[in-house]
Amino acid sequence: MDLGRFAESQKAGGASNADHAVQGTSNDAAISRESAARLGYIADPFIRHFVKPAQRRAPLINRGTFCRFHGVQNTLCQFIQALGATTPQASGQIVVLGAGFDTSYFILEKEGMGVGKYFEVDFAEITAKKAATIYRHPDLKSLLPNDTEVARGGSELHSSRYSLLSGDLRQFQSHLVPKLIERGFDPNEPTLFLSECVLIYLDPEHSDHIIDWITQSVPNAAILTYEQIRPDDRFGQMMIDNLRARQLELRGLHAYPTLESTSQRFLSRGWHSSTAVDLAAYHDRCIDDSERKRLARIELLDEWEEFTLLAQHYAFTFAYSKDTDLFQMLCPLK
Repeated sequence: MDLGRFAESQKAGGASNADHAVQGTSNDAAISRESAARLGYIADPFIRHFVKPAQRRAPLINRGTFCRFHGVQNTLCQFIQALGATTPQASGQIVVLGAGFDTSYFILEKEGMGVGKYFEVDFAEITAKKAATIYRHPDLKSLLPNDTEVARGGSELHSSRYSLLSGDLRQFQSHLVPKLIERGFDPNEPTLFLSECVLIYLDPEHSDHIIDWITQSVPNAAILTYEQIRPDDRFGQMMIDNLRARQLELRGLHAYPTLESTSQRFLSRGWHSSTAVDLAAYHDRCIDDSERKRLARIELLDEWEEFTLLAQHYAFTFAYSKDTDLFQMLCPLK
């Protein structure tokens, strides 16, 4: 099967202009990540395969990308390490909602930190391109499980441990949950969900349905989200206007506009713990001094006020549903 040709055919599919705009954010994130990786901010040898041509981002964007990458990788590694320490009989699962061109699965596999099952979900247009890119590059393809098969006309990859699944998160319960179950998702396994700038592009009705399903169906769940916040100040309004000019609507922003509201989103549903921190605070609290000094040697950041203002409008939220030994070991935002 010519996966590249299938990926191209998906671009001409029936997605709306708004959907295409949201899908374009996957390219934006990949470009920023490749810039940070090429300059040495982050260790990601795989993202370059998803970006052509490469672009150099501004220092404050590279610093923000570093913080985002650090927070996600820190959470993934803590979860996998805690699984090994507390539940050796359980394989554990990771589900990435709106995975885009994220390369975390390959980074973890290269470092020998695989998890029982790893699922990635996104629009078919994105997953087709991702599958084609993986198969074109031996350093990616070699990290797939040996039993990996191409499925759904090239838009999915299926294996015993890694699954790349196509679908619309607005149809999560009716369409994507059956796919997850079919590919071996076990609701009773400890599961970490990841969502980076994804739920916020959904109407709250749809994103809340996803969280409600997790709450009701996965008793041992944790989630890390990374989303925009603070729409009501001057910078927040400018952020909204700039995105709207690109046909991007932050549909969930006014429903969950603050650190407190993003945290309460989970606590109000009975989750045991939920912590939210903006990216500026994460940079100051969670990045070691030695690491900040290393970043300063890469390139000069003389836009500290601009960086702080930008970073205060993005936030991590980490929540877990049950007070278990496993989840007590996770503290990615402290």
